[in-house]
Amino acid sequence: MTRLFKNHIISVSITILLSAASVDSTLAQALHSTSISTALGGGGSSYITGYHANFVNPANLMISDHDTRVNFGIIGGVHSSAGGSLVKIKLYNEHFTKGQTIDTQRALQISDEWFGSSAHSASRAGFGVDLVPLGASYRRDDMAFSVAARARTLGNAGMSKGMFELVLTGLNSEVFGDPRKVDFSTELLGMWELSFGFAMEVWRNSDDHAPGSMRVFAGAAPKILFGLGYVKMGLESQLQVSGRDLESTVVHDFEYYILTTGNLTGDLTAFYEERRIRGNKDAVLDDFLDDDSFSDLGGHKGTGFGMDLGATFEWYMTDVSLPVIGTGPQILRASLAITDLGGIRFSRNAGDFRARDTFLWEGLNVDFEYIDEEFDGDFSNYLDYVLEDSIGSDIYGNFVPRDVNSHRVGLTPMIHAGGSLTMGRLGIMLDIGKGTNNRGVNSRRFYTALGAEYRVLRVWPVRIGMRAGGYSGVNLSAGTGLDFKNFEFSFGAMTTPSSTRGGMNLSAAWSGLVFRF
Repeated sequence: MTRLFKNHIISVSITILLSAASVDSTLAQALHSTSISTALGGGGSSYITGYHANFVNPANLMISDHDTRVNFGIIGGVHSSAGGSLVKIKLYNEHFTKGQTIDTQRALQISDEWFGSSAHSASRAGFGVDLVPLGASYRRDDMAFSVAARARTLGNAGMSKGMFELVLTGLNSEVFGDPRKVDFSTELLGMWELSFGFAMEVWRNSDDHAPGSMRVFAGAAPKILFGLGYVKMGLESQLQVSGRDLESTVVHDFEYYILTTGNLTGDLTAFYEERRIRGNKDAVLDDFLDDDSFSDLGGHKGTGFGMDLGATFEWYMTDVSLPVIGTGPQILRASLAITDLGGIRFSRNAGDFRARDTFLWEGLNVDFEYIDEEFDGDFSNYLDYVLEDSIGSDIYGNFVPRDVNSHRVGLTPMIHAGGSLTMGRLGIMLDIGKGTNNRGVNSRRFYTALGAEYRVLRVWPVRIGMRAGGYSGVNLSAGTGLDFKNFEFSFGAMTTPSSTRGGMNLSAAWSGLVFRF
């Protein structure tokens, strides 16, 4: 019975929330990353140039380390990322891949290692992909312009420690003898962005770009946002279990919400009308959810506006000529940027479904005469009916739609600052930043990114980096490629050596084909 109750809680209560999770599960990084910035630890506010600067620091449109004026890309940047404090590969391998029996005490030990000792702790994860199919920028001496399109999705999923323990132990009175929080949430957002960048020089101390000269650039990149899909779901509940097996007493106080758009809204509404308004007790939610519920993903469901802002200080310090570093200018840059301001209003068939109830189980009363008449004496079919149809639809499926016209969904604002020093073939970069929300893999925790680049034969960059904080633990990164004056082809990757404490991250990026002239 414990197994059946476990299936009941997860496959009925949670599956109601997860029924929309087959939407695109690729999610984007809060701070736009390129193959260069990924290899250098994930920063970029003082050194990412060209059309990518629109999303990182538009002031950098005024910078060109290759002394070119036009920059454009075809499939001009692909980045994927996955991670978070919930993703702990080392613990998973240690406890779930060696064929060990997981009893109650071992399950609680795993839970403490995963979430910490507090019963109220929770963890989250984000994962994503973003793509810049086309981008171009043009730089003059006093100002610069750019345009770039970006396809992205973003989102996150999280659970409480109690939910984790429910998955491991089922309805266990040793674990849930006292009321425990059993919470879960997920959010997915898909969109296109069309960004228009502008930057200009606002101050200089010299008319010549020579050693000792200083300049300050400022830039802005307003963008039009096109929403493709949005789902947000959350369960907040408290669970208590006493007794064992058929005589267990279960009290589950729960509240959940499902925010939807498009066809999914219509299908959930149809289930509600069929069962609650028309009184069809045989209606089952699964019968109303099929591939058509998500067939409209990618269509236009909302519109919004956003903005990226930034400023960069550049100091041409001197010229260097050293045996290993080589010859070239020594340039120091410092920057400050605020990115991803704005949001999208989803107005096409927006839905808001909510339920609040208490599930009370006081043992199973078996009516064998009813089983013989309605289920041909098959007890397992009767039990499936009780758990899935009766309890699932009558209690956990008893949601009510709210009258809403739209959903206003914010982006992932971040404040970040950075500095970079280039000396001939050598470059050193530092970034710090902080998000203002926890959407996607954006994090309210500060992050620090440190990177270094050395150019072999000037056209073969070797890049390494480190990132700490943010949505995961300490990360190491590396990358390389070819970087000529008129052409770039590069890639970078980042991973977490140990995910035990802060969680796991795995990122990779490719530059696409980037041309400069």
